[in-house]
Parts: sequence; structure tokens; C-alpha cells
Amino acid sequence: MLLLFCIVCVISFLGSVHPGTVNLAVMQTTLSHNKQAGIWLALGGSLPEIVYSSLAAGGLMLIPANSHWMDLLTIAPIPVLLGAGLVAFRQKPVELTEVADPKPTLPFWKGFLLGSTNPQLLPFWSAVWLYLSRVPMGSHTLVPINQPASPWVFALGTATGAFGLLILVVWLTDRLRQRIVQYMNGRWVNRLTGILFIGMALWQSIQVLA
Repeated sequence: MLLLFCIVCVISFLGSVHPGTVNLAVMQTTLSHNKQAGIWLALGGSLPEIVYSSLAAGGLMLIPANSHWMDLLTIAPIPVLLGAGLVAFRQKPVELTEVADPKPTLPFWKGFLLGSTNPQLLPFWSAVWLYLSRVPMGSHTLVPINQPASPWVFALGTATGAFGLLILVVWLTDRLRQRIVQYMNGRWVNRLTGILFIGMALWQSIQVLA
């Protein structure tokens, strides 16, 4: 279970590198306000990961392991991960500006609302759960399906990884400021995230065909 938690943390951390709405909001809030406001927004923005990943894992655990639906669902992560990778790879760099705003307003709830409106979370974490459920670990799989705590460990891992990345964003933004604005405007972040997702899709394809 600890290995599952760590792997999900890494996937969530790397997946959150993609400059989405929450990441950009954390940067803008840290630039225009302070680290504390950025941290509160980061906390709020990472909590929806628990909700969506719990729904994904809990719903999929209701399907019997020997059902023909599981065979079909093993193919489902491939287009989802491939699509997410292509979108990330082709997305244009974002622009950040350091604009002073003297009126911070409830950064925690702003982050929570931004994270909750991400339509990619449920299909993405469903795909990751199915992907990890196929990874062999000795006589079992990486996700121990027969253990009720698996979805909770999975969900906590998703939120921890996302929050860790957002805290890093806060620290880098506050420390570097002008440099981080120029750094994040490059294409390398999108390409790195795209390569990660496409690689997972290709590996899942190999597992299905094997």
C-alpha cells in the first residue's frame, strides 16, 4: 500500500506539472499577494483530487474482476492517456504577468472551485487506476483490489502529489518571481507532461496486446 501511495504521488506530481488553471492561479496569487495566499489556494486546489479519484477508484472496484467489462475497460486508459498527452504536447505556452492586487479574496475556496471544475480529473484518474490495476507485483497487482483501503490510499496519493507540486510552484514563484514567469512561458513543461502521458498509453497498449 505504501508503494501504491508513492507511485500515485509521483504520477499526480508529474501530471500536475502541466500549467492548468490551478497552477496558473497559484502563480498569479503568489505573485500579486504573498506565499500564504498561494499556499491556501494550493490546498483548496488539490482537495478535489480526492473527490474525483475516490469516485473513479470506488466505482471501478464495483465491477467484478472476471467480468468482460474489465477486459473492455483495460483498453479505456489508452485513448484517455493518449489524448491527454497530445493535448498537453500541442498546447501553446501560457503567459504570466506580475500584477499587484491589494484585495486577496478567499484563496482557499477559489482554488477549490478551480480544481472542482476540471473535467479531466475523473476520466484521468479512472484511466490511471485501471492502468495500475494491471501492473503485476509478484502474485498480485500494484493495486490490491481485495483491500477496501485501496481507493483511499489511491485518493490520498493523488491529493498529496498535486499539493506537493503546487507548494513547489508557490516556493519557486515567490523566490524567483521574474525568472519563473519567463521559465514557465516555455514549451518544455507541456512537452514533458505530454511525453509522460503518451508513454503510459503506449505501455498500456503493450500490456493489452501481450
